[in-house]
Amino acid sequence: MTGTQLFWQLPWAGPCKLEGAEPAWAVMPSPGMGDAKAVCVPVSVDGNIVSLALSADITAIAMAPAPLDTWTRVASPAGAGHTGFLCLVGYDQPAGDIDCALALSNANVEPWVLVEAIARLNQEPGKSLAGKVLGVHAAPAGALASVPDQNQTEHALPRISLTLAFACCQYPSGLLDALPAERSFQRLANLLADPAARKPERLLLLGDQIYADATAGLLDPVRLDDRYRVPYEELLHMAPLRTIMGRIPVLCMLDDHEINDNWDPYAPGAKGPMFVKGTAAYWKYQRGAPQRNRTWMRRSGPGWSLFMADTRTHRTPRSESTLLTADILGTEQRLALESWLQAQPRDNLKLVSSPAMLLPRAWEHIDEPLHLDGWQGFPQSLHGLLQLLCDKEIRNVVFLSGDAHLGCDVEIHLTGPENKQARLRSIHAPALYAPLPFANEQPWNLKIPDTFQFGPANGYTCKVSGRVNAPHRDGYRLLEADRRGGVWTVTAHVH
Repeated sequence: MTGTQLFWQLPWAGPCKLEGAEPAWAVMPSPGMGDAKAVCVPVSVDGNIVSLALSADITAIAMAPAPLDTWTRVASPAGAGHTGFLCLVGYDQPAGDIDCALALSNANVEPWVLVEAIARLNQEPGKSLAGKVLGVHAAPAGALASVPDQNQTEHALPRISLTLAFACCQYPSGLLDALPAERSFQRLANLLADPAARKPERLLLLGDQIYADATAGLLDPVRLDDRYRVPYEELLHMAPLRTIMGRIPVLCMLDDHEINDNWDPYAPGAKGPMFVKGTAAYWKYQRGAPQRNRTWMRRSGPGWSLFMADTRTHRTPRSESTLLTADILGTEQRLALESWLQAQPRDNLKLVSSPAMLLPRAWEHIDEPLHLDGWQGFPQSLHGLLQLLCDKEIRNVVFLSGDAHLGCDVEIHLTGPENKQARLRSIHAPALYAPLPFANEQPWNLKIPDTFQFGPANGYTCKVSGRVNAPHRDGYRLLEADRRGGVWTVTAHVH
């Protein structure tokens, strides 16, 4: 198709099934993605690296149509000399719009792509890639005997484990605090080097990875480009962070300090040189991709999906007259998130990350949202999202956030008209390094427990319960999620 590219991921359901004496698969496309194409791709395994064993002309590989909601049998290509085969489904996507798990190319496969992938290795039927790739949790070979029942029950869902780290807010070090400033990243690097530890598959950095305004202008570089270049160079020279980046994928979102403290689109000159330089530096140093207007990201793996939202640069201006219509995500991103939430499989774990904390609410300015910087300061966005989750009774939703320099973990129970209900979590990371006490949120200011009504005629009720983590504690959060018998168990500890 003109103007599109074919991007690939593992089938969502099953897991995909390997059958018979020769490698053959049954696959089903991911919901919300539409019809797809399927292919059995030869792979080679060398130690812990799995590579696609493809010729330069990948168009020569035979592809089979894979309609949505249908199990499709896909045979492997003929030929020897490969150590295994990997089954993928591909979707037509607009050129440059990569939201799926894997671009088909002669490159090493990112480890998490192979979760629950089963291949033929060295002619040993049913032998999995587990142990060959960091983070792989393959289904047992005995479960791969036949095409799964179209009406697979919840209790037949495969076991899935997901581990990821998320963090935010790395204040720069001075002459005397280089080691304390790097301590959180060093703990994560140590965890990744521990052979006995349960390791994260990736790291989510949720904003304020640099502080372009760290000295409030007093000692900032004179030249505007140095204001953004120097902090990034200092960040990327941190030895433990370089170690982490060499071991697991790192996904980065920006917040205000990548531009300027409490950046908001209503301020005079908000879209001026600082915004242009700051966002360009974010794309250059944190995304490594050409600058695009769309900063939010979507990723997925077997049994889970992730939406990394940008609650900073797409927000709409606020004033007394526009407060009740202002959108913290902007129209395009909000519609994308709402569509994404409704398109995910019911039993998938749905992770939504944002720099700003969804809940709990803060006591200070509780009746003056115009003075608040996060979701609470955009009541239409907060209430609209909660209403959608309740109306559609969307399950297994966990919000991840940073920014407040204080960790907390709350459970949210929503009830609405016609006895609609939803339960979700909101987990907030502490700062990686926040040495200035006045800049940190305080436990007394977080409203836990909390009950409030919202929506038309206050027909919806939100109850929040949970706890605040120890104040003045720097670190990252390690999220561990396990699905057993169709039920997700999620824990998130501060490290």
